Amino acid sequence: DEYDKPILDNIDNPAIAAEMREGLKNLYSVLKEQDANIQFIFMTGVTKFSKVSLFSGLNQLTDITISRDFSTICGYT
Repeated sequence: DEYDKPILDNIDNPAIAAEMREGLKNLYSVLKEQDANIQFIFMTGVTKFSKVSLFSGLNQLTDITISRDFSTICGYT
């Protein structure tokens, strides 16, 4: 939940924000290594970062934000 909070909390301090991004990239790399064992991960945040380098360690994302099939779990109907 709110995967982007550490970055947003430090948005006015580029050095710390970059540190937070690097830490998250490391986490996503670990998840990527477990690709064969993980079928579904549900991440929430307030910022759409899916197409930026933050997720370079986890490059097989499917954004379901506005998909009708998943609308009820994404908080809209």
